[in-house]
Amino acid sequence: MKLSKEAQEKMKEIQALENKYGLIVFRAGLAHLVDVGLNNFDDDSVEEGIRQILKQGEVDKSNGVMPIMTPAFQCEILRCTADLAKFSPWTLFCYIKKHVVVDI
Repeated sequence: MKLSKEAQEKMKEIQALENKYGLIVFRAGLAHLVDVGLNNFDDDSVEEGIRQILKQGEVDKSNGVMPIMTPAFQCEILRCTADLAKFSPWTLFCYIKKHVVVDI
């Protein structure tokens, strides 16, 4: 996979952080970053997010705004995220490493 120059620079920046902090702290930092996000997804926050998306969708519709993503699609992303939040960060990292093609 050939990365763009911008993506290569970002990878170098991340590598520099790993070098700065060391592998253990770097991995713990990644896990903590994901874990904080995972911990913020509970049923109440998901339902509130869905309500906000649908409300904004109605405002957009009444103003003639055509969003790139429909409110229904945005809600599906939120529901998917909530389902993914049930897994540990390391389980997600392992899945991504093995099954998710990343093309920058």
